[in-house]
Amino acid sequence: MTYFEQFIQYRALAFKFSCSDSAITHLERLVPTGAVSYEKDGVTVQAETVEEVLPIKVQNVCAKLEQPLVDRLDSRLSLLGMTKRDFIELALIEALDKVDQVLEQTDAFEYVETRANAGQEGK
Repeated sequence: MTYFEQFIQYRALAFKFSCSDSAITHLERLVPTGAVSYEKDGVTVQAETVEEVLPIKVQNVCAKLEQPLVDRLDSRLSLLGMTKRDFIELALIEALDKVDQVLEQTDAFEYVETRANAGQEGK
């Protein structure tokens, strides 16, 4: 691929993902600035946490990782201008989609389903 083609691809991808920050990431950036508020008992209150204003439940996922891996993650995400939260969410979605695909391809639940069906037939 020529330099020109690479540059055009870069610009096209930059445009494609220019608004790709998730709503949670966007709110995480705004809450500390005091720009996010919500109504509680008829009174407008400044949000102190992102959980206060999200319409869905969120949960922290934590794992202890070896320092070289964390350093590599920090370095690469810094180069890409990407948050850990966005990266981990996208990586988990892709990995779980692959797991689902393998479970389906291998008919992993065949035995469980057979047993469940046999148990229902006996009723």
